[in-house]
Parts: sequence; C-alpha cells; structure tokens
Amino acid sequence: MMEKKILIIEDSEEIRDFIKTCLETEYSILEAANGLTGWEIAVNELPDLIVTDVMMPEMDGKQFCYNLKNDERTSHIPVIMLTAKVEVEDQIEGLEQGADVYLTKPFNIYLLKTYINNLIKSKEVLRHKYSQKLFFEPLDIEIGTVDKKFMERLMRLVEDNLEKSEFGVLDLSKELGMSKSVLYKKFDALVKIPIAEFLKSMRLKRAAVILANDKLNVSEVAWKVGFNDPKYFGREFKKMFGKSPSEYITDTRS
Repeated sequence: MMEKKILIIEDSEEIRDFIKTCLETEYSILEAANGLTGWEIAVNELPDLIVTDVMMPEMDGKQFCYNLKNDERTSHIPVIMLTAKVEVEDQIEGLEQGADVYLTKPFNIYLLKTYINNLIKSKEVLRHKYSQKLFFEPLDIEIGTVDKKFMERLMRLVEDNLEKSEFGVLDLSKELGMSKSVLYKKFDALVKIPIAEFLKSMRLKRAAVILANDKLNVSEVAWKVGFNDPKYFGREFKKMFGKSPSEYITDTRS
C-alpha cells in the first residue's frame, strides 16, 4: 500500500519538527511554514490529510481551511486545526471553516495521532462505499457539497462524450479545469476505482441499455459508445456483465 501523505503547516519550526518526528515513521511528510506555501503544496500534492496551525503569516489557518474546502481540487482533504485559542467561539469558527478536528495547544501527540489515524481510516471506508454506490446511484453519494458537485459535473461530461472514442482522461481534465495528475489524485481520493476504468465502465453500461432497448447490432452499439474495435468491446462487455453482447441481446429483447 502506498504510504499516506500528510502536510504539516506550522510557522513554528520547533513544533513543526516535533510533529514531523512523531509521524514520519508511519507517513510521508510534507512541510510548510505558512498558509500560502501550504496552499500551493496542497493543490499540487493533494495530501491525504493536513495538520495546520491557525495563526500564521501570509495566510492564516482559517482562510487556508476555507480555501481548501471550497476548491474542487482539494475539498476532500481532512484538516486538523491546531491553535492556542481555547475559547469555544474560536473552535466553532474553525469548524465552520471546514476543519474536521480542532485541537488546542499544548496538545497530546497521541491524541493527534489517533485523530489522524481515524480520519484516514474513515476516508478509506467512504472510498469503498462510494465505489460500490457510484454504479447504482451515481448522483446520490453522501459526500460534501463541493465534492458532490464535482462528481455531478464529471458524470455529465462523461455522459455527454461517451460516443467520442478519443475522449479520455486528458480531455476530461481539461473540461474540469484541472491537470491530469490532479484529476487522477482527486478521483482516487474519492473513489477506489481508477478513472480510466470508470470511463470504460460508463461506456459499457450505456451499451447495455442500448443493447436492451434499441434495434442496433453489436458493432453499431460498440461505435455508439466509443469503442472502435467491436471484438475488444465484446471482451470487455463480457468481463463486466458475464455474457457476450449477443447473449445479452437475446436475454433482454426476448
């Protein structure tokens, strides 16, 4: 399993080094000394979790968290916010900006590690759940508003371009306004299915609907859903549905 990546954003080098030393045996660590640098790293690297201070130069933790949770590229990333402010109002404000956990300084490192472990495990459980639900209720997955809008937009783009055999991940990333690498990471963080496999499965599911309802032959259906090679289409269709397109036609049209 690939090592999980954690970004630590903390202007105190001493605290940053302390957290890094406590976590680096279990996670791959990224570091930033202020919110602005942290934001740049978050967008480019898409870490699995972020630990951020509140009071920092360039961009404070609350603004950072707001930006993170309202950007399609990064909205899925869990955030633990560290602060010396102990007032309930400050904690509420931090949580309202999207922080998943608000931990006051001085903090217990074992408590921090427990929060990190639980948040990452929770994300993994949700990835499995979304992977299963996506094929049956694609626009009814229980995720945050920004992530749901992202998935809805992605699904519509795929649906609108299924007939174009050349339409792939690069085209999808351009339409979504993010780099190919960021799209790969974003999709992988939400759904435990490689995005190229997801695109293929969408084409095959559309093919199944057409085969069952339209009077088209197998080759015509293959071309209609973006497969230039009917034989390859037939093999992939059987892998997914357990029967060849011809058998599927016989079973569903009879």
